[in-house]
Amino acid sequence: MKQVTFFALFLLLFAACSKEPGEGGNSIIRGKVFGYDINTSEVVTDSGYIGGLRVYISYGDNTTADNDVRTSYTGEYEFRGLRKGKYTIFTYSQCNGCLFNQEVKKTQVEITENKQEVEAPQLVVFD
Repeated sequence: MKQVTFFALFLLLFAACSKEPGEGGNSIIRGKVFGYDINTSEVVTDSGYIGGLRVYISYGDNTTADNDVRTSYTGEYEFRGLRKGKYTIFTYSQCNGCLFNQEVKKTQVEITENKQEVEAPQLVVFD
């Protein structure tokens, strides 16, 4: 009986030690957001990297935002202090004909080792 109890305790402690994706690590995900300005005729009038846009991150299989940052004036963003795991990076883009005139632009990123710096694929939005 003691062996079964010890084994169960060992499994419980081992499961508690496995870290889920999220904050508490030493890795970084960074990326850029590029935007197209379109007029009412849906013609592109300008384009470039977008500053001040909110970019969100979801940890693991979460479908809601776990954290967010704003892009710099060069369209760059970064999430620091992350552990190994899978992440979803997303932002919102204008979309005529979509519900609430916006759609989600997202990309998947994975951190596979400690102290890793991952470059996320560029997000492209319309305004």
